[in-house]
Amino acid sequence: MPRFDHIVIVGPGAMGCLHAALMTEAGLQVSLLDYNPERSWYLNQNGVTLSFPEGSSRRVSVHATAKPSEIEPAKLLIVLVKAHATAAAIRWAAPAIGSKTCVLTLQNGLGNYETIMEQVPAKQVLAGSTSSGATVLGPGRIKVAGIGDTVLGSPAGSRACVKEAAACFETADLPVQVTTKVDLALWRKAVINAAINPLGALSLQRNGQLVEQASLRKLLGKVAREAHKAALAAGFDLSDMDPIAAVEEVCRQTAPNQCSMLQDVLAGRQTEIQQINGEIMRRAKQHKVRVPLNQALMALIEGVK
Repeated sequence: MPRFDHIVIVGPGAMGCLHAALMTEAGLQVSLLDYNPERSWYLNQNGVTLSFPEGSSRRVSVHATAKPSEIEPAKLLIVLVKAHATAAAIRWAAPAIGSKTCVLTLQNGLGNYETIMEQVPAKQVLAGSTSSGATVLGPGRIKVAGIGDTVLGSPAGSRACVKEAAACFETADLPVQVTTKVDLALWRKAVINAAINPLGALSLQRNGQLVEQASLRKLLGKVAREAHKAALAAGFDLSDMDPIAAVEEVCRQTAPNQCSMLQDVLAGRQTEIQQINGEIMRRAKQHKVRVPLNQALMALIEGVK
């Protein structure tokens, strides 16, 4: 059993419930933090039901709470709220963050770990990305599109902390890789998200459908290529990445999945467009690189009511 035997997951969405269920099932002590008291009560009573692509499903009892002060400081706290809620979530979860708590963000977009570092010492902050896909069908009901790799790293170079966090994922049979260049992993994910998320949300198409229609497939590649150009200009060496091939591969691997931005639009929630395409646009501007497609998609998503 890894040292991180007490895990707190902040955010009861698709990814939060998925990770809480799988880690609990593996025997780890997990608390799922939810700002909504009614929903946390429901999750405590009914658990999380995971439905898998092959048709199987299973229910996992989880511990959920809306009161961070009622749980002891975590060894590992995983942030899985929407990117625009990062700062508020860390303030709210502060009672669960101690001097030895490692705080891991697996959120979409860029800038999340920097936001966390404004409230948590840099040596305690981990960052990463996951290619797992899931959709919320209802409170505690999660449709799993696939379990993908998780890539973890420490922006401040806390290698021991990363190693222990990775051991926790391994215990739950979640594929994990450790990297010393976590910013590259975040940019790779951002390049892919910048194309799939807004196009999926605007066209109301699942991931796989984006590569089945010629016009959408062509636009998908153009947006990814533009975001990739911004990453290179910002000094992140993604020269080994073919952005068009990468985004099309993810679409096929997660074909039945509704991207998170489409889920947000359908539910009438605020999207993460500012933290994905908006952040790419701002960083591209710093390096005098034009990204008109990312700018246009940001405007279109923000116009959706």
